Amino acid sequence: MTPAQGLAIGLLLVVLVLAIARRMNIGVLALGAALPVLALSGLPAKSMYTAFPGDLFVLIAGVSLLFAHLDRSGALGWLVDRVYRAVGNRRVLLPWAGFVIASALSSAGAFSTAVIAFMVPMVAQVSSRYRGTFLMSELAVVIGANTAGLSPLNPTGAVVRAAATKAGVSYPGWGLWAVSVGVAVVVVLALQTLDALGRRRGPGSQIEPLPSEPRDERSHSSTAYMVCSGVGLLVFVFFVVVLKTDVGVTAMCVAVLQQFVFRPDERTLLTRIPWNSILLLCGLLTYLGLLQQIGTMDSIGRLLSHLGTGALLILVLAYLTALLCNVESSTLGVLGLVMPIAFGAFAHSQVVFWVAAAVCVPAALMVMNPIHVAGTLIIGNSAVQYQDSLFRRLLALAGSLALIVPGLLALVPIALQ
Repeated sequence: MTPAQGLAIGLLLVVLVLAIARRMNIGVLALGAALPVLALSGLPAKSMYTAFPGDLFVLIAGVSLLFAHLDRSGALGWLVDRVYRAVGNRRVLLPWAGFVIASALSSAGAFSTAVIAFMVPMVAQVSSRYRGTFLMSELAVVIGANTAGLSPLNPTGAVVRAAATKAGVSYPGWGLWAVSVGVAVVVVLALQTLDALGRRRGPGSQIEPLPSEPRDERSHSSTAYMVCSGVGLLVFVFFVVVLKTDVGVTAMCVAVLQQFVFRPDERTLLTRIPWNSILLLCGLLTYLGLLQQIGTMDSIGRLLSHLGTGALLILVLAYLTALLCNVESSTLGVLGLVMPIAFGAFAHSQVVFWVAAAVCVPAALMVMNPIHVAGTLIIGNSAVQYQDSLFRRLLALAGSLALIVPGLLALVPIALQ
């Protein structure tokens, strides 16, 4: 390993520690760490910028604008309201209504954090009418939104796909999504069963939401805008899935057409783009691209080869990713860091798809941890007197899933080897 490679790995560890300990944006830290690596390696900065993920930048921005129109027009709120009205007071189905809506939106390409930020307060409002349904309904929403984010249309799925492409690996994108959603269904069923058993012991374990407030109905939105934003989403999915057009460019085109025709406030729409996540992802992937150019990733691969490509390495990758997702609030950033290593180590293995599932799916399940946006939103929408106990419950739940799920999923590629 060359001095530049050693420095690059050391700085990457420093970046990760600072991002966790000081809650700093890992993308900003990574770009700052690139300067000494460039100086020691002698590479020009222009070579580093060739690794900038422009396709992911356009994808996240375009899809976020597309769904901002869907929300701004009132179409999204209308859909959610109709689904919950259809479910009515059937308490067993209430969590599944939120799960289906959230997973459908993420599967169609909506940034998972945006779906969670939209759905959590709305579900809290619905739960205020049905005592004892708040926590289970919120958990179903955040789990559905984040696990369905492994869809090929979603930014998270695109990050995994980009890592696979760079490693020369091909895998069924919708297959990974199906495994993720399937595991999510099993987890929600298990949590619902435990919740039902807990309620039999008495109401002490129930968490209630904040008193509901009337939601802004955005009366300025027209029916034509609502209909066109819904049709625009269907057109987007058709072009991407059937005609195989680029996800980011297609979303941007549909969003621009709606902006041109209906002219909603552009500044408001632009605030819906998750600039913090874009900076995190683009900065991290640019730094990892620099590491690739100076041969650091190859050196890491040689170090991992001492563990082989067997059970130990699979378990290390699965549990390491779950651990990082419990201490770093960005699932997207963690997968952007770990998946290049995972695909590099198993690029020529027949079980590479199941290795990806064992790494990615548990990472998506950690979303209810209080350090994540989802966990924070759930606590923030609960009644004040329950917030301390809810923090502990969410932390314990995320920890339990981190112990159980990676090991169970890792058994599949281990058994198939």
